[in-house]
Amino acid sequence: MEILGLTNTAMAQMQIQRQSGETKSEDTFQAALDNAIENKDKAQLRKACIEFESYFVHMMFKEMRKSVDSLGGIFPKGQAEQIFEDMLDEEVAKAIANGRGIGLADMMYKQMEKDV
Repeated sequence: MEILGLTNTAMAQMQIQRQSGETKSEDTFQAALDNAIENKDKAQLRKACIEFESYFVHMMFKEMRKSVDSLGGIFPKGQAEQIFEDMLDEEVAKAIANGRGIGLADMMYKQMEKDV
């Protein structure tokens, strides 16, 4: 019983850290963007645009998951499964953005490269 309590506590802490990290992603993007423009570094600008697209796709996945009934099915979802799904969505979003993407990073880069 105590192991279960520790596990739930650890998972809750991970979820809180992940949620608090979302606002930091926005700050990180802004800092990377400012740094790329200041240093006139197009590679750094491209990387910042890809990171933003990854963040955008992850938020899109998160909202799509909210639209699905999580209480349906034989077994209700636990907190561990929700954390796993969020981490999976984040990694899939990174893979999408680092691959061909959805075009958002390309459009942002084309608009902002004039400032670099």
